Amino acid sequence: MNRQSKVFVLVLAGRERDALVFAQRRFPARETVILPKAEWREGNWKGQVRKLRQLKGEALLIYTDSLQSLREPMLLKWTALVHQCRETVIADSSGFLVSSKGGLIGLLPRSFMAALADVIVLAFAWMGLQLFQVWLKLGHEPEARVGLFDIAFLYPSQAGLDTPGGALTHVTGFLSGVAQEGARSAVFSGQPLETACDVFKISGSSCVHLFREAANLSYNIRFIAAAGKLLAQKRARVLYQRHGRFLFAGAVLSRLLGIPLVLEYNASENWVAEYWDPVRFSPWLKLCEKLSIRSASLIVVVSNPLKQELLEIGVPEERILVNPNAVDPEWFHPQCGGAELRQDLGLPSEDIVVCFVGTFSYWHGVGVLQQAILSLLENTPKASPLKFLLVGDGLLAPQLRGALDPYARQGRVIFTGAIPHRSVRTYLDAADILVSPHVPMPDGSPFFGSPTKLFEYMAMGKAIAASALDQIADVLEHDRTALLVKPGDSSELVRAIQRLAEDAQLRTELGRNAREAALARHTWRQNARRVLVHCGDSRRTPNETPSGAVAAGPAPSRSTNLAEQNLR
Repeated sequence: MNRQSKVFVLVLAGRERDALVFAQRRFPARETVILPKAEWREGNWKGQVRKLRQLKGEALLIYTDSLQSLREPMLLKWTALVHQCRETVIADSSGFLVSSKGGLIGLLPRSFMAALADVIVLAFAWMGLQLFQVWLKLGHEPEARVGLFDIAFLYPSQAGLDTPGGALTHVTGFLSGVAQEGARSAVFSGQPLETACDVFKISGSSCVHLFREAANLSYNIRFIAAAGKLLAQKRARVLYQRHGRFLFAGAVLSRLLGIPLVLEYNASENWVAEYWDPVRFSPWLKLCEKLSIRSASLIVVVSNPLKQELLEIGVPEERILVNPNAVDPEWFHPQCGGAELRQDLGLPSEDIVVCFVGTFSYWHGVGVLQQAILSLLENTPKASPLKFLLVGDGLLAPQLRGALDPYARQGRVIFTGAIPHRSVRTYLDAADILVSPHVPMPDGSPFFGSPTKLFEYMAMGKAIAASALDQIADVLEHDRTALLVKPGDSSELVRAIQRLAEDAQLRTELGRNAREAALARHTWRQNARRVLVHCGDSRRTPNETPSGAVAAGPAPSRSTNLAEQNLR
């Protein structure tokens, strides 16, 4: 088969098998070549262009779960100019778009207008943020005042909450905790969100952008205008924003409305871009992050390493609250449908089921998990009761599926793909052992994460094997609430799984102790209360400092509200 008959398949989102079915239907009798998404995402734009130039065949098929939510459709169409295939096909399960070199002439006017819009957005955003930086130096710290809402939760982005994962879990979990505390809240978001409080969805502009970074910056402006108008009528005591890429809406709204900003800071987006997920226009990214941090009256971080990072760049300690992630123990609890699910999955009661739930990505330790599963299954007979249940999806999912495919065919490994978060508890309940093989950071810095699944594991009352890594080792106690293993060491993970598989009593004891610890210190209600208390809500008293957190001193009085200093 010659090179011209090849079809190159790049799966951006959705299931690889659906992409292959589409490729075989549209290009029968053609050889399909899967392009690893991880390799394409890790490189910068110059590296991506070089890889595109090397493609020579019938077509480049770019598959996604939804054409409507595709973030750079016009830019993807222009790939036809770079690669050496006849056409670019962009598809989902319901339809497709075709782009060829000849057809790009008709795309020129719209592309020119989109590129011009991007240049204007980038220029005005840069100048506006520079002026805002001067305003911060000259202005005064906003003070919390009584309003219609205790918290206005801001999510000025049109991406990030459309798939199950830690971000969605954290947002909905925190809001549920706020509601349980009896505080009044409202959500202003670029995406629909299922929560008990009022949600004001702010639609994006119909203007088509060439680059997603410019679209993100542009959406901030639209969000500020729409949310600002609503908040002028429905004043909140504090604004609460989850930090994200190219976000500055919360910072600007805080100063425009005179309402203190609480910034939930889960990671430095600049660090993530450097080591995991590259971006274009990094100077704008750094400036947005810098101004968001400077504008915040209180910064809520999920771990001590993040607190230390902020201290090193000059954030006063009194403006930082360490508040690890948490769980809803009334939803995540033992005996919630796992036995029935095991029957549906063909897993007999005598099987020992090891389960991993999460995003199949770098810091989750997917490579270590893969090595451990291969080691365990290669050295046990097919009749062994040891089975693996892998729940989720992500960048490294194709690599993991490929490596474990022989065992998946035997029924010894089950891949579920991404599932709704409300269904996660049933899969955890179907397991006997839960694993969390997180790995150290690529640059040797402390592990800054606070995995939401860790607390969900604990609440399920199951035996846990986890990496002894920073906050994970602070939250879990070896031989009491879990078996802790050396991060990145697959052989230690193998031995921990074997020990748990052979000792039912140990599994029971560890699971019981883990749930008790989760109930005592790690519920979303406790998480929300710590924020409310630190924001000067005198109706509440501080609860116990959770494992992995540092006490931040007494709560400020209502007269001082949030921290009084602003980072200069």
